[in-house]
Amino acid sequence: MLFQKGSAFIDGALRRMDVRIRGDKITEIAEDLMPNDKEEVISIEGKWLLPGFFDVHTHGRAGADFSDAPSEELIRIRRSYAECGVTSLLATTMTMEEEYSRQMMRRIRTAIEAKAEGARIWGINMEGPFLGPDKKGCHDPQYLKKPDIAFFEELDGCAGGHILLVDVDPNLEGAMEFIRYFHGKKKISIAHTSATYVRANEAVDAGADHVTHLYNAMNGLHHREPGVIGMVHDRDVWAELICDGIHVHESVIRSAFAADARKLCIVSDSLSAAGLKDGVYSLGGLDVHVKGSRAALADGTLACSVSNVFEECRNVVSFGVPVEAAIAAATICPAKAMGLEDRIGAIAPGLLADLLVATPGLDLQEVYVGGCKIK
Repeated sequence: MLFQKGSAFIDGALRRMDVRIRGDKITEIAEDLMPNDKEEVISIEGKWLLPGFFDVHTHGRAGADFSDAPSEELIRIRRSYAECGVTSLLATTMTMEEEYSRQMMRRIRTAIEAKAEGARIWGINMEGPFLGPDKKGCHDPQYLKKPDIAFFEELDGCAGGHILLVDVDPNLEGAMEFIRYFHGKKKISIAHTSATYVRANEAVDAGADHVTHLYNAMNGLHHREPGVIGMVHDRDVWAELICDGIHVHESVIRSAFAADARKLCIVSDSLSAAGLKDGVYSLGGLDVHVKGSRAALADGTLACSVSNVFEECRNVVSFGVPVEAAIAAATICPAKAMGLEDRIGAIAPGLLADLLVATPGLDLQEVYVGGCKIK
């Protein structure tokens, strides 16, 4: 397969290049490549060729939630993700009862390991239960608990070792020991916490290098106590950013990208209602009321989004962020954050041929996963 006459997103910039695919990999990039015999030629003149987008924080979409849906439903929604431009994701869990959590991990493992059409599930983002009750958001407080190495290892065993990212409130008893123990074995994210600037830095020193949905479920930036937000500005860490226009104001999104776009990962934090109509949906065993673009608990607590990363990338550009920075935050940045940049996240020889064809207005036209057309 040969993509011709379009602008490809290469090394952080849109360049007039042709891109050749053989099998499921990108094999060659150059100007004016000549077609080989029997090679399918796809003209994308006036369009962009982008790496597939990567959502490292999504709880589900299209009627299925990673925390409570059966495996066959989790396999089904892989195609739904791909159809909206998300070719890679982490299946993100909620805080649940212990035995239910074991079953949940087994179900997700089946969905990860199944050979099925659609987005790749690279692993699990375990968002609970090691979260602060004071910043619990829409996590069920009765199942929150302090970090527990043995329990985590049991869950990871149920998941077949597929837990890639685990979220921790560094204020909790045993948190620093937990972070040190798993440093180098798992990705550790600072999450749902009222941690001070000093405490957040201690967590990074212990081995955390990621922050869950920056600005949400944490203290705001204060000039005398900058908290987790201030730490992100100062340290070499990755930070998720929900860009649905509801969780974070567009002015703050512009400021975050202006400060250091290289460490940002656009995430959806979507729930099962994403792509569906208004109504009441389940998230981690709790009812979430969806109306328009807003999802909240019955008491008004802001819950997850009903968005997707491609839509949010378009939002970010409309907010005034350079398109190159927005695309990078949906592709190479999350790939690097999860240590997968040698597989996905860019258009380069040897990487998987997970590609999107879009207009310069970011209207999604075609989706390819491993060189196979999905949309």
